[in-house]
Amino acid sequence: MIKNNFTYFIFAIIFIFIGCSSKKYFQPTQIESTIKFKNKLNAPIKTSNRFGAVLKNGSVITENGVSYIKIDKNSSFLNETQDYYIITQKCNQIELIDKKNQESIVIPIDECALSASIKDNKLVAILADNSANIYDIKTKKILFSQKGTPSIAINSLVSAPIFLDTLIVFPTLDGRLLVVDAKSFSVLRNIIINSEKFFNNVIYLMVDGENMFAATPKRIVSIVSGREFSYDADIRDILYDKNYLYVLTLQGQIIQLDKTLRETNKVKLPFATLNAIVIMDDKLYTIEKRGYLIELDTKNFSYKVIVIKGSFGKKKLDKINFYDKNRIYYDQYYIDFTKE
Repeated sequence: MIKNNFTYFIFAIIFIFIGCSSKKYFQPTQIESTIKFKNKLNAPIKTSNRFGAVLKNGSVITENGVSYIKIDKNSSFLNETQDYYIITQKCNQIELIDKKNQESIVIPIDECALSASIKDNKLVAILADNSANIYDIKTKKILFSQKGTPSIAINSLVSAPIFLDTLIVFPTLDGRLLVVDAKSFSVLRNIIINSEKFFNNVIYLMVDGENMFAATPKRIVSIVSGREFSYDADIRDILYDKNYLYVLTLQGQIIQLDKTLRETNKVKLPFATLNAIVIMDDKLYTIEKRGYLIELDTKNFSYKVIVIKGSFGKKKLDKINFYDKNRIYYDQYYIDFTKE
């Protein structure tokens, strides 16, 4: 019996060794140049989401750069609007910090808030129990609540609800778009994007005029002039820019789709693990986990591979990153493409 157990142990070790040794990584055939993440934050990134990142010292980065607010270890940053910073505290309240006078409004909640938005006097939020809620900011009372199917595991890129004239669109944790009338609070439509059991939350939601684009980690849906289109992929991230959707996949692909989700361009970087999307001057920038910056021409889809150098050197990039329209942040460093 002992001999058999020992034999199984040896086979297990060999299996693990073979599995690890056979794992393949992105190996560029040509290196164009080097680049340095020369800008430094006052602390490393601790957590991040679609709309911001919190540093280990409590400072908050939004799409506008480092903000003036600091939050404690029991709080999480949710979003930024024109008038407010939205944070959640200890999973039992949402705090709205007025940008003009720094005064705060505290609204009690029943579960941890994962995403939120504000328009006029309404706060809309998605909670951890997959509730889509609407609150009156002045009275702090709940105006609408609908709970969807609980989600055991979700992707960290949780999208936030958006306002469309007289409508509110909630990106749920179970792969749906819940469309609610902003005045009567009646449910007008339930759009199912995907029905996977795990990691099926809506990770992207964007509106451009009369067109709406949404995605889960497995499927993209676009609604264009009332017509609905879909596209399936293993999605790592997605960004809409100048009438096109740009998709990073788990297989190392960068795909360009038009509004009807027709492929217009595609390139594959074998075994690449891609993170972040910044598009500027017809160039798409993304980082590869082994220490590279990929610069892709969005017109002809030719690309350059650039070695990232800096205080952290060229190595596996496995720490937390965040990006906005102009910058990619990694750990305690960032690159600003408006200055390159």
